[in-house]
Amino acid sequence: MADLLGEAGEGEQGPENIIGEYEGERNALQERHGLGRAILPNRDYYEGQYRKGLRHGLGLYVFKSGARYNGHYHKGIKQGIGTFYYPDGTRYEGEWKRDLRHGYGAYYYANGDIYEGQWKNGVREGLGSYTYKGLAVKFMGTWRNGEMDGPGQIITHAHRYHGVWKKNLPIGNGCFTFKTNCMQHGHHIHMNYPLFETTELFKKQLMPMLDPLKEEEAKEVAAIWRAREISTYDPERLPPAPVPFEYPPSDTSITPPPTPMHEEPVCPYDFFQDIAQYNKYYLDEKVIMATGQWEQKPKEPSAVQEVMGEGTKEEDEDQDIDPRY
Repeated sequence: MADLLGEAGEGEQGPENIIGEYEGERNALQERHGLGRAILPNRDYYEGQYRKGLRHGLGLYVFKSGARYNGHYHKGIKQGIGTFYYPDGTRYEGEWKRDLRHGYGAYYYANGDIYEGQWKNGVREGLGSYTYKGLAVKFMGTWRNGEMDGPGQIITHAHRYHGVWKKNLPIGNGCFTFKTNCMQHGHHIHMNYPLFETTELFKKQLMPMLDPLKEEEAKEVAAIWRAREISTYDPERLPPAPVPFEYPPSDTSITPPPTPMHEEPVCPYDFFQDIAQYNKYYLDEKVIMATGQWEQKPKEPSAVQEVMGEGTKEEDEDQDIDPRY
């Protein structure tokens, strides 16, 4: 789950000045303005929209490293919806703010893992799911500062674990639910490792989902499961469900305009509608148990829209970026 072996080259882009080779439209001040393409002094390549000398609107930026960004710019920085392709084969599709992943987005790893959910200032934060392809395991829950933190579920073919996480480890009360219409209740405690062996759930399913740097820290602590009761399935005894965080959209202005901003969706699709779908599928286990449709999967969301075919709105072009978020 290491974020981000491919991030090298994501932020640094060539300078925007008249140095380099440029072909395209200019304004009366001879600034790059309108459609154009440029080979920058560092040999990166850009093709797309400019405004007053800065990349602004839709564009394609190709780094000499092989990485590329296809999406929206605002006054020279990645802002809005865009897709970034990293040299190692990973890619991010979703929202950006101030050159960072921010809002809703999906990160596709080269090994087949997928994180899909909320981001803040470049890290996973909010409600999101991480699918670990090699183990056929999914974590669905809340994240803070890139770590599993808060209510969540581990979903496997044979069972689910409902509980609370802190710094990537399950902690406190929780329960396992099984296809046999029963539940095992108990709690996790943290003990120094290797004085106590960790549970198979954590060792085989949770540990591999950590970033390598976090994994070394986690190996020093074991999440010990203490079972205390087995009962028939009762949805009223499930722990609280995870909920999405609320953040301003990725195009929030630095200075509030005198009149309300024109509001338009910034997500590739309605993420919070998908949350309702999540609630229906992942939390309504009473229906799943009654029908035996454990393997039924929710409807896949539509693919991220192709941003290069969209337009921009002049009324938003002069708005700055809010540094408070």
